[in-house]
Amino acid sequence: MKSYQSSLRITLFLACIIVAACASENSEEKPINNAAMTRTVLFTLPSELIALKTDIRRIDLRKSGYEDALVTVFPKDSMGARIGFETLQIFEYDTTKQAFALAHQEKVYYGKSLDVRDIDNDGTSEICIQTDGGGNSAIASRGLTILKKQQGKYRQLVGFDAGNPEIISLPGKALSSKDTAKSVTAVLMSDEYWPDYLPRTEAVTVIDSVVVLAQTPEEAKALRLQFFDDHLAKAQQRYTDAKNVLQANRSEQAIWSVYSEAVAVLRLMSKSSRSQNLTTFIAAERAYWRAMLPTRLQQALGDVLSSRQER
Repeated sequence: MKSYQSSLRITLFLACIIVAACASENSEEKPINNAAMTRTVLFTLPSELIALKTDIRRIDLRKSGYEDALVTVFPKDSMGARIGFETLQIFEYDTTKQAFALAHQEKVYYGKSLDVRDIDNDGTSEICIQTDGGGNSAIASRGLTILKKQQGKYRQLVGFDAGNPEIISLPGKALSSKDTAKSVTAVLMSDEYWPDYLPRTEAVTVIDSVVVLAQTPEEAKALRLQFFDDHLAKAQQRYTDAKNVLQANRSEQAIWSVYSEAVAVLRLMSKSSRSQNLTTFIAAERAYWRAMLPTRLQQALGDVLSSRQER
């Protein structure tokens, strides 16, 4: 009897092992689209890229369960590695054909870095390419491209060659009193203003544009206007403070502060919900500028006004 019970236990134990092994084998053969881990399938560079300097990044862009390949290609000359990559090629793994295929190719202006993350908080990854053409001015040389796959194709959400773009968060609005307001991702681009008759060192840095991501056009417009309204209020306060300083001290620095803050106010007001007040502001301040600023800076402010009216 004991011998029979012992044999039965052994038989049941072996049966459990076989069932577990079969289950494990079957699970390996199933697609792993929803799995936490992804498969890495060997990727081989196409023959035309073998002789070039390349970097390869493996990541599951499409949440397919298989890693795709992002290949950055550098220029052929010896300076290529130093000035950055010039092309991005995206190879997606086709599970049906069990092979990689070129899904997208993007020309890049001096690519410096590549990052993959969910920028617009919709659950899918975007490709962020930072570029830098060199030079003393970050605004004149640094850019940003953001690619997103939409309807089967990679499209540019953002494409700036300059402006030193910065990814920022804007305070969103709650849908109801029960909801918590969520932050909204945006890309901020700056600009520099200086007319030809002023030296490059007298450039004034100003906020130029804000691209709001993953919102309806109406929501994006509201958030953009709110952003410019907030920054305009701060700029107007700085302008008032600068005028107070200039009244007590007519130094070059004090004169420059009034001019640069006036430029900022003019640029921000033209993009804010208070753009209709621009004419009133100019009429109120023009006499002050004539009395307190040198001719070259008065002329520069006039150029700002002209450029705003032309747009």
